[in-house]
Amino acid sequence: MRRTASASGVCLLLATGCSNGSGDSLPAAGGCRTDQNGVQGGRDVFFVTVTDSAFSVGGADSGSMQPNITIENGATVTLTLYNAGTVPHDLVVLCQDTPNGNGCPMQSCFPPDADIPAVQPGQSATTTFMAPLKEGAYPFVSALPGDTRANPDGGVPSGEFLLM
Repeated sequence: MRRTASASGVCLLLATGCSNGSGDSLPAAGGCRTDQNGVQGGRDVFFVTVTDSAFSVGGADSGSMQPNITIENGATVTLTLYNAGTVPHDLVVLCQDTPNGNGCPMQSCFPPDADIPAVQPGQSATTTFMAPLKEGAYPFVSALPGDTRANPDGGVPSGEFLLM
């Protein structure tokens, strides 16, 4: 569900070309420039709460309803996921299609260490990872069995990493 190929990748702003989600450089390919604001990197810390129906940025009692996280591309991110639900939930970042005709990978993905395995109700887990350099919206979901039935509409708890 998360990755369709081990070589899925991320287009870099750098003239050296593209990179896959693990940071490995690939051969140069012109036109792989996606940074619109000229800012990359930095350090960001986020606390995310998941219930049986939604993700929200902030603590369980913060009142936040925001399911999206905005970060700079190439940032080092520390993310703590707290499960305020009644069943286990994980956090899986999905890849973004990046169709192109310039030799870059057809998908851009976060590194595998961005995913958080199942967290039991009332527990939390933390991960630190580097965000891809390819800007855009990367959806994240709880992909455990049963989460497809968590919402009345048949959806799953979800949100997005918005890379600027």
